[in-house]
Amino acid sequence: MTNITAFDYVLLPLYLLVVFKIAYNYRDKHYPKNHSLRRYFIPALYAKIGGALFIAFIYGYYYGGGDSFNFFYHSKIINSTFIDSPDTWLRLITHHADDKNLIDEKALSDMYWYDDIASYTTACIASIIGLFCFTKYLIITIIIATISFIGSWLMFIAFTMQYKNMEKHIAIAILFIPGPLVWGSGLFKDSFCMFSIGCLVYCFYMLLEKRTFKLSLILLGVTSIMLLILIKAYILVALLPLLIIKTILAYKKKAIEKGRKFLFYTVLFMFYFAFSLVLKRAASYLSAFTAENVLETIKHQKDYLLSVSIAQDGSAYDIGDFEPSLNGIVKMIIPAINVTLFRPYPWESKSIIQLFNSLESTAILLLTLYLILKRNIFKTIKYIYNDPNLIMCLFFTLIFAFIVGLSSYNFGSLSRYKIPCTPFYVLFLMILIFKDRSNNNIDDKSSPIVEVDNDLKPEHD
Repeated sequence: MTNITAFDYVLLPLYLLVVFKIAYNYRDKHYPKNHSLRRYFIPALYAKIGGALFIAFIYGYYYGGGDSFNFFYHSKIINSTFIDSPDTWLRLITHHADDKNLIDEKALSDMYWYDDIASYTTACIASIIGLFCFTKYLIITIIIATISFIGSWLMFIAFTMQYKNMEKHIAIAILFIPGPLVWGSGLFKDSFCMFSIGCLVYCFYMLLEKRTFKLSLILLGVTSIMLLILIKAYILVALLPLLIIKTILAYKKKAIEKGRKFLFYTVLFMFYFAFSLVLKRAASYLSAFTAENVLETIKHQKDYLLSVSIAQDGSAYDIGDFEPSLNGIVKMIIPAINVTLFRPYPWESKSIIQLFNSLESTAILLLTLYLILKRNIFKTIKYIYNDPNLIMCLFFTLIFAFIVGLSSYNFGSLSRYKIPCTPFYVLFLMILIFKDRSNNNIDDKSSPIVEVDNDLKPEHD
């Protein structure tokens, strides 16, 4: 296996030692022994790195290749120019290669993803990381897993600051779900997306709700937005409006409780006016994304992916044909959401990896059925209505699950594509099922946005 070399195994324990040395020092500094979050930090990092190495070995020794190694292949080509021509390396990293330059042209001729911005961005980030580890696959993998962990941990912090005594359930939803641990930790586009999602959730909460204005938070938020734009913009399109709505609802609840309803609606009107101006400015750009064009694209992609999946590996799924019209799409909402959240069923599994995915989907289905059968439906709706977090988690899950379920048509791809919504949906279930068992009384009429004690606040350098 040329991608995983003996040198990888020589370097792996050394870099793991460095990563965990830094992690243990950070934990001891920011989460002392009496801190309620301390016990989750190192196990969550172990899980992330373990998931990344697991899928790396599966792709390397079971499948013999895959997207992860294709990203690595491009990163090696980019870094091969660093010593002889740093200028070429910089042009390749910034996507400004000069095809009239011989070194640039040679590198471009070997790269088939240069014009695929999302894939090439992933390869470029791996290249930058590779400069610090001799461009070795396993080392790049564990560093990316650590980066992805940072996003997950920040998202975990954001929700534990809002729900006291629910750390265990929030940790299960955000830090320890197997799918995101495996598919959102290695050298994949999804790992950087999971980092960005977690950072955005954290930055929105800290900046807009906690009103903790720090340059580091702003830079982290902007970086996360840029990464999503470059890698998977549709995640940002689905998540960003819901983060804004969630923030508005949280402020509305606080304003009503404090008798500042007029002030809230004044600010809301100003925001709406500003947002309308932005949309008007972007009208010419958005005109290319008409409903007809989008639906026709989805229809063609569905037919292509389904035929390829059937021909290649038999892991295809079909939720039925549809017409590229609004009515046709509406009919696919329930099947698309169902396939994303609850399939493959165990009897649909045709490989070990699919069986692994089906066990997770089955567990989520059982949690959903428990919520439906054991909880009063009217109280559940009331809880959702009164909690901006639940509204955000539910609608992001439904929107994202619909998009992914309608466009994947392959269980292998689906297992990766769906991971951004998995933590949100499991968190949604956990809060509804277990919140009234914690010290947070779910029937309490106070705001569900629970302020954190000072000793729970993470420190920022």
